[in-house]
Order: sequence, then C-alpha cells, then structure tokens
Amino acid sequence: MKAPTAFVSAAVLAVAMSAASLSAHAAVVGQFDPLANTPDYKWVNNGTGGEFFTVNSTSDTTAQGVNTQFTFLDAGFTSLKDLPATLTIDATAGSGNPAVLGSAGTFTQTGLDGSFSIVYNGTATTIGGFNLTPGENLLSGTFNGAWIQGAGGSGSTNVTEGNGGSANFTSSILSFSNVDPASEEFAFNLLAVSPNFSAASGQALRSFTANGGGNFSDTAMAVPEPATWGLMILGFGGAGALLRSRRRTFVRA
Repeated sequence: MKAPTAFVSAAVLAVAMSAASLSAHAAVVGQFDPLANTPDYKWVNNGTGGEFFTVNSTSDTTAQGVNTQFTFLDAGFTSLKDLPATLTIDATAGSGNPAVLGSAGTFTQTGLDGSFSIVYNGTATTIGGFNLTPGENLLSGTFNGAWIQGAGGSGSTNVTEGNGGSANFTSSILSFSNVDPASEEFAFNLLAVSPNFSAASGQALRSFTANGGGNFSDTAMAVPEPATWGLMILGFGGAGALLRSRRRTFVRA
C-alpha cells in the first residue's frame, strides 16, 4: 500500500505548488496627459544614435520640465486624478544604433537608456486621505532598452518585456515592493510627429518633434489566498511523509 500513498502525496504536492503559482495581475498604474496640443517631445539625431527628451519649445536643446496632468489608476488611488505635475524625460541612444525599417513601413529605433520624473507642482492639499506637497514624487524611474517605433506621423516610445527593455519605478505615493521587477513598462504616445518618421540607410531616426500623453504599468506578484495556503501546507506535509517513507525504505534495504 506504500506506493499508492506516495503517489497521492506527490499529487497533493503538485496541486499545492500549482496553486502557489497563481497568475499575477497586470495593471496600468498611472497616466499623464499634455495640457496643450504643442510639441512636448523631441528626438535629435546624432548619426547612428541620438537623444530623446521633453521640450517646451521646438528650439529647446536640452530636457525641459513640461506641464502635464497625472492620474493614478491603481486600485485605491483613483481619487488622485488630474494632478498638476511637471514631466521630464531624458534618454540617449549611443552610437551604433541605426534605425530599422520594417516590412510594414514602420521605423524602429532601439537602445534608448534614460530616466523620467513626474513631480507634483500644485499647492499643498489633501485628497482622499493622501497629503500632497509641492515637489512630491508622483512617479519617477530609470529605464534601459527603450524603443521609438512608428510610421508616418504617429508612434510611441516604449519599454516592454517584449522588446527586451526594463524599467525601475519609484514613487512617494505608490509602493512597488510587491511588483515583479521585470514587469514595469511604459508607453509614451508620439502624435503629430514632424517631420514624419524616416531614416537614412545605416543611420538613426531623423530628428523630429511630437506631442502626446503616456501610461505606466506593472504586474503585482500574486499572494496566495488562505485556501491556497491550506493546500500548500497539506502538500508539503504529504511531501514530508513521502520523503520519510523513502528514507525508511532506504534504511531497511
């Protein structure tokens, strides 16, 4: 009868481990919207690389803070919406990162590394139990391996697991302690791109300006429910019994 007992124990363990590996929950945690329909992004070509940054004027040559509105979309934080904020983005693609033209006429510029910050610039206030003060870090982060991708006059700058990029978010409002570090992603919409996306052979994207909002997402790690913990305890208990049974068999041999 020992063999069936061992089989049942192993099966219970498999069920418990399966229950412990719950699917995680992906969610958009926040988004920003521009206050004016004017260029707030700029890409400057420097050969086989370039720089992507926020601007207030097409003549700006360095990253500028842009007035925007930021809204938290994470559960429990939705009272924090349309917050006045300053957005700053600055990223570079080093030399040796030429743009690639896809079969569908889409240009892709890879290799952007940089940072972004969204800082509260309103007056001190309390909203939904949250105390906000000027200079509050609503959402900031660093990133590597971002892409600029688009065709014609629209596209996006993004970091996703799919394109091999990575990001690290911080906030004085949100906690990221229970977030899968490989899941932090963003997409900055590039609209009214001028001039349209293009690139010379072997070169990075040609310089352009654009406007648009963006969003940020991550995946929270799943926490087992009480019933799942019960299955895990039962499973590990069964595994222990199985090991003890095997140990006794080994000694007797």
